[in-house]
Amino acid sequence: METLRHSEEERIRTLESYGIAGTAPEKAYDDIVALAAVVTQAPFAYITFIDERQLWFKSTRGFTSASMTRQDSYCQHVLRSGKPLMIPDTARSDLVEPVALDAKGPVRSYCGVPLRVSDGSILGTLCIADYTPRELSSEQIQAVERLADQVVAQLELRRANKLLQAEREIFETLFEAAPVALVLVAKNLIVRGNTALATLLGCASSEGIAGQPVTSFLVYPPTGCTGPADTVLRDKQGREIPVELVQATLEMQGQHHQLLALTDIRDRKEKEAVLSEQRLQAENANRIKDTFLSLVSHDLKSPLSGIFTMLDLLARSPDFFTEEDRTSVIADLRSTAALLVEMINQLLNIHRIKSGQILLDKMATIIRPLVEEVALILKKQIQDKKIDLRNELDGDFSLNVDAGLFREALFNLVSNAIKFSPPGGVVRIDGEAGEVRVSDQGAGIPPKDLPDIFRHEVKTSRPGTLGEEGTGLGLPLVRDILRAHGGDALVRSTGSQGTCMALVVPRDGLDQELYFK
Repeated sequence: METLRHSEEERIRTLESYGIAGTAPEKAYDDIVALAAVVTQAPFAYITFIDERQLWFKSTRGFTSASMTRQDSYCQHVLRSGKPLMIPDTARSDLVEPVALDAKGPVRSYCGVPLRVSDGSILGTLCIADYTPRELSSEQIQAVERLADQVVAQLELRRANKLLQAEREIFETLFEAAPVALVLVAKNLIVRGNTALATLLGCASSEGIAGQPVTSFLVYPPTGCTGPADTVLRDKQGREIPVELVQATLEMQGQHHQLLALTDIRDRKEKEAVLSEQRLQAENANRIKDTFLSLVSHDLKSPLSGIFTMLDLLARSPDFFTEEDRTSVIADLRSTAALLVEMINQLLNIHRIKSGQILLDKMATIIRPLVEEVALILKKQIQDKKIDLRNELDGDFSLNVDAGLFREALFNLVSNAIKFSPPGGVVRIDGEAGEVRVSDQGAGIPPKDLPDIFRHEVKTSRPGTLGEEGTGLGLPLVRDILRAHGGDALVRSTGSQGTCMALVVPRDGLDQELYFK
C-alpha cells in the first residue's frame, strides 16, 4: 500500500508537470476524439486526465461535461490496471454503478485505454461508451490504442513546448537583466540586444537596432583573437566607447549565432591611462633624478676637491706662501665655500618644492621692496662690476605671491643678469600686470642652450663676463617657484643685445593662459 501511495504521488507530480488537467478543449484533442467515435461507431468518446479526486474531461463527443468524481468512474480501474478495459455490459459489472453521461440514461458499454507518457506514468484515458451493451472488436480496440498514442504524442509536444517556453522566459529574463550589454548576431546582422546594450548606445530601447549590421556599431577585434578582447563600440551619436568583448557561438534553429557580451571599460581605460602617465612620470623622474644627481655630485665634488687641495698645501708648506698669497687663497676658499653653500641651499629649496614641503603663503605683495632687498644682498657684485641696477617698478605694483619664494626667484634672475652683464652695464627690472621682467645687456643665451636652461637634469651654467661661476640650479629653481604659484618663468627675448627673463604670475579671476605668450 505504501508503494502504491508513493507511486500515485509520483504520478500526480508528473500530471502536474504537463499542466493539462482542467484546461479548455483544444482542436488536436477534439479531432482524436471525433476519429475514435467514427472508428468505433460509438455515440460517446472522450479523453480524461485523472488527479487525486477528479476525472477531468479534456475533450468529449456526444456530451458536455468538465469533470466528475474519480471514484464514480470506470476510468479509475484503467488507471489501476494500466491496461485497456472493455466492459460489454455495465449492468452486469460490479466495478461501479452504471454512469450516466447525459439525460438519456446510463452507459451500458465502456472501453477505456490508458494514456501512458514517457516516464511510464498513466495520466488518464481515451474512452468509448454506448447506450447499449456491445463489445468492440480487437481491431477497434487496437485502433483506439493507436489514437491513445496520438493523445500521448500531443501531451509530450505540449510538455516540450511548455519547457521550451519556460526556458525561453528564463533566457529572456536573464538576457534582459544581464548587467553587461548582450547582442545576438546571425550572419553579421543583429537579431536582438538587451536593455544594457540600449543604455550603452544611448537608445530608448534595443528594438530599433535589430536587423542592422553589427559592424555599424562594433569594431571587431583581429581575426583569430580568442578570449576577452578590448575593442570599440560606437553609440548613436558616433562617440566611441571602449568595451571588452567576449563572444560565444550558439546553434539555434539550425543556424550559427554569435552571442556577444560587451562590458563598458571606460573607467578601466581612464585608470589605465592615469597609471600609465604616472608610471611614465615616475620613470622620467627617476631618469631625471639620476642625471641630476650625477651633475650635482660632480659640481659639489670639484670645488670640495679644490678646497681640500689648497688647505692641504697651506698645512704642509706654510712657508711657501707669502702673506699676500695666503690672503688670496683664503679669499678663494671663502668664495668657493660660499658657492657650495648657495648650491646646497638651492638643492634644499628644489627638494622642498618638489616634495610639497613648502606651503605657499600667497598674498598681495608690493614687489618694488623685494627688488631693493635683492639689490642690497648683491651690493658687492653690483659695485665690483659697476652695474647700473634700475628698479623701474611702480611703488604700488603688486602680485599675489609668497614674498619669500618670489624674492628667491628675483634674486636668481638679478644675480644672473649681473653675472652676464659687461662691466658698466645696465640691469633693468620692470613689469606690468601679472609679470616682472629682468633685462640685461649681456651676450644672450646660446640658442643650443635655450631648450634646457630650466631643466634640472641638464647642466647649462656658463662663466660670467668676469669668470663668475654659477651652480646651474638657479633657473630650474626659479621655474619651480613660479609653477608652484600657477605661473611660469619665461625667456621673453635673448640675443647680442641682451636677455629679458620674465616671472609670470596669473592674476586672480583671469585666465592664466593670457600670460603664457
